Amino acid sequence: MTAVTAPAPRREPRPLRAFFVSLAISAGLLGVLLVADGRVMELRKAKAEVRELDRRIAEEQKENARLTSAIEAANKEEFPAEKVAREELNLVHPEDVVLLYPEGSLSPERPAAASGSTPAKKAGPKIPSPSPAATTGVH
Repeated sequence: MTAVTAPAPRREPRPLRAFFVSLAISAGLLGVLLVADGRVMELRKAKAEVRELDRRIAEEQKENARLTSAIEAANKEEFPAEKVAREELNLVHPEDVVLLYPEGSLSPERPAAASGSTPAKKAGPKIPSPSPAATTGVH
């Protein structure tokens, strides 16, 4: 007599395992396509270039605003350097008329201030004092 063997039990399909295997294969293929495709790298380079150009545009706009304000100040003759030159350094513009008075003719000389007691006053514009003849009424 021959021994009868029972048929092997049928394996049930494993859908979860099949899903993960196909997901891994798909991800691998997608990665290879993305790396191999030069357009993705070109897109990255283009985006980096756009960011750099946006940064340069912002810098140029700041420079443009600075230059525009300098032009407006020049049109109004409000240069800070010119103001300092006129008021603090007592310089004049070539087109200005300069009146020279003899030393001490406009106001009496003040004695030198004591060291450290009071700060020296800033020299302002000199205003001519009236002549003695004008104050006494003698002509």
